[in-house]
Amino acid sequence: MHISPSRRHLLLTLALLTGPAALAQTAPAAPAPATTSAPAAQAALPAGVTFVTEVEGVREYRLSNGLRVLLFPDMSKTTFTLNVTYLVGSRHESYGETGMAHLLEHMVFKGTPTSGNILEGLGKRGADFNGTTSDDRTNYFETLTNTGDNLAWAIRMEADRMVNSKISAEDLKTEMTVVRNEFESGENSPFRLLLKQTQSVAFDWHNYGNNTIGNRSDVENVPASRLKAFYQRYYQPDNAVVTLAGNFEPGAALRLIAESFGAIRRPWRTLPPLYTVEPPQDGERSVTVRRVGDEQILLAAYHMPSIRHPDMPALMVLDQILADEPSGRLYKALVQTKQTTAIGSLTNSASDPGLMMYAAVLGKDDKLAPAQTTLLATLEGASKTPFTEEDVSRVRTRVVSGYEQLLTKPEEVGVTLSEYIAAGDWRLLFKLRDDIEKVTPADVQRVAAAYLKPTNRTLGTFLPTAQPDRVVITPAPSAADLLKGYQGRQGLAAGETIAPEPAALEARVTREKVAGADVALLPKKTRGERVEFVLSLNFGNPETARGGQDAADFIAPLLTRGSTGLTRQQLADRLEAIRTQLSVTGGTTGATVRVSTDRKNLPEALALVRKVLREPTFPEADFEEIRKSSLDGLESGRSDPQQVAGQALGRAFMPAGAKRGDLTYVPTLDEEIADTRAVTLAQVRDYYRKVWGAAKAQVAVVGDFDPQTVRAAIPELLGGFTSGVPYQRVILPLTTPGAQDLVLNVADKANAVYLARLNFPLRDDNPDYAALTVAMRVFGSGTDSRLFNRLRQKEGLSYGAGGGVSVSSEDEKGSFTSYAIFNPNVTAQVSTAMREELDRALKDGFTAQEVEAAKSSILQETRVARSDDGNLASGLARQLYLGRTYAFSADFESKLKAVTPEMAREALRKYVNPANLVVVRAGTFGK
Repeated sequence: MHISPSRRHLLLTLALLTGPAALAQTAPAAPAPATTSAPAAQAALPAGVTFVTEVEGVREYRLSNGLRVLLFPDMSKTTFTLNVTYLVGSRHESYGETGMAHLLEHMVFKGTPTSGNILEGLGKRGADFNGTTSDDRTNYFETLTNTGDNLAWAIRMEADRMVNSKISAEDLKTEMTVVRNEFESGENSPFRLLLKQTQSVAFDWHNYGNNTIGNRSDVENVPASRLKAFYQRYYQPDNAVVTLAGNFEPGAALRLIAESFGAIRRPWRTLPPLYTVEPPQDGERSVTVRRVGDEQILLAAYHMPSIRHPDMPALMVLDQILADEPSGRLYKALVQTKQTTAIGSLTNSASDPGLMMYAAVLGKDDKLAPAQTTLLATLEGASKTPFTEEDVSRVRTRVVSGYEQLLTKPEEVGVTLSEYIAAGDWRLLFKLRDDIEKVTPADVQRVAAAYLKPTNRTLGTFLPTAQPDRVVITPAPSAADLLKGYQGRQGLAAGETIAPEPAALEARVTREKVAGADVALLPKKTRGERVEFVLSLNFGNPETARGGQDAADFIAPLLTRGSTGLTRQQLADRLEAIRTQLSVTGGTTGATVRVSTDRKNLPEALALVRKVLREPTFPEADFEEIRKSSLDGLESGRSDPQQVAGQALGRAFMPAGAKRGDLTYVPTLDEEIADTRAVTLAQVRDYYRKVWGAAKAQVAVVGDFDPQTVRAAIPELLGGFTSGVPYQRVILPLTTPGAQDLVLNVADKANAVYLARLNFPLRDDNPDYAALTVAMRVFGSGTDSRLFNRLRQKEGLSYGAGGGVSVSSEDEKGSFTSYAIFNPNVTAQVSTAMREELDRALKDGFTAQEVEAAKSSILQETRVARSDDGNLASGLARQLYLGRTYAFSADFESKLKAVTPEMAREALRKYVNPANLVVVRAGTFGK
């Protein structure tokens, strides 16, 4: 569903390209497994509830109406995630129904007679929520703090919309245009276009060849009666799995689930079996998509078996050996040789045979033929080059690390289980992990030879052959047979709960000075003994920033590309081995290092941070690779309406007289490309040597750690790491340009973008800020806001629309912004709606009900954010920099609670004047 799409052009991050409109996971209705003997789990169960099995802390129950329930409690969290998986997706659609499952996913947010509008209800409670549709399943999830009646409300709401959603023709009329807008947004993406066509050509008969978002005419014309019949057939308890993870009392939660879901009767209908089997491919296939764009893409797709197939663990290892960065064969053959900008894999592992796909991205002027030759030779020649134990071991280590980290985050486990439920049984998550650990180099060699061959490929043209070489996908065992007797491993120990309130958090924080750094420590027990570490560095001044602003951008990404005595691959291998994630970001005047690790490995993780931060080698090949990727990304922005509009808006807010080289100057795209191309490695090294250092430093640590470990590590980490220049904060002026209305044409784009902005003087400690925050929440900052309700819910003009304000914590600088994406044919309606809603808010203000709901939503969202240890660590580092404590947060929340409708209206009038708006619209307008 993706409430707020904001995808930047980074095809390298292929995960974003397999979202709700493209996922492919499958789920036949599995028979109930035999009950496992677990007296504790069966004790005092509600009537009609049966315990089924347990693996590693996840317990399965079955209600008498067929509903399956999974519980994964973790009282160290303050939030719970409720996820409902329905075993229905695009695979179940018939002729004329493509996109129906995805359209239905949108429709059930419209509400029921009892629960009202679901989007508004979730927004008012500050929930983190979404819904997604794949080939064989649809799921809905919400994460809320376990306070008040949130848990009971969420369970009742999900049970209610399972069978009582309205699915009316009136709602379909507006939501259809929203989904069509989402379809058009996907049409703007060269990769999505190519992916859709490749999948269609690769499959002759199976519905996996259909894109989940569907055919445009089907989405536009499907009648509400047909959609409702589809809903009533598949949205039933015997076709669903409810997963609850995080903070809850299992007994009480199970009673709530039994009470709400158990009241739904078992349906009379029987779901028909799905029996279409895709025949083996008889030869090479190809497809070419020609549309406006600024890059070239190759996508090689190969048929592969079910996720339950014995070959799948070896195929998953093969996939990572081929596509990993930087050790992967494709990366070395294509990116390091500068034939392509990026590579990636997209493996559609599902219940039925799917596709393993490999992409290569090139600049528009790069030579395509050599890259295609290298891509196919690397893939289809993979079995001719022996796979080593080192290759396989690296993947095994990474997979085990990934599983262990996943199991420390119940909110992610609950949603991840949807994919394995769709594949046949949730326990496949653990079984597949175990099987991957058994994979040998010989297994990888065998599957590479079996599946990566030209006759199984969709990319080239068809060629006659005297001797067909067909790949036959053998059947996979049922999930019940595969998992018979499977027990899994012992679950991880849980942590402790700290209420996400300012006073409770402040009581646990220790602030001190260590080796010149400001340090904040919040030790607590966590699941898996996880620790979050944040180091913020401040350095440089306006003079150094002016002289090195282009070169400085390369430093942070290069720091993890090699250190003295430690190559990029060695660093990656070591981080995998110690279950640690490390990231470094930074620019001209500051940097941030984030580390996620565990108690045992914290000392070594911090030693690696020191090496990365203070002993970089700045490899020239990596510098060239990063620069080429940056240049290709900039070039791709020429045909992206969002990037075109964003750059134009930025330039509109430059101070008068700003010129190239000034910190306030916003370059054109051509200038940005020229500046990036002109940067040299010598300039990058020089800026690091002269400017980088701990002129000011803040360290924040949250999680399961010994404070003395941190205190002992900081002097070694930062001692002697000094900047060669005095530190002075860069302060940019507040600009308030006159009103403008810019219309920019971008060729051949089905989707357009509207952006608006104005500036005003305001800081976050001003009493007006709380009132303005409430006003903007009602106006445009949530799924229950006026902008969202009008443009999406009522008129169906936009897939995403909203507005908000941002202010500085240091200077009197604030901004109001609003946005919408839309079909260019409704430009006038969108512009009118955006202006009318702002005028109405300024004239009439807000109701008491709107203001109270907004305050509640903001406070609950803040609590959800403070329930995440990574967010806590980042927030503590920011507090140290600003010289604040949680007392500031408590004071702001007090001001927020005191906001009245009159205060909200007056704050909006004071700071937001429509006469000063700068509006930019970008897209394909006119003929």
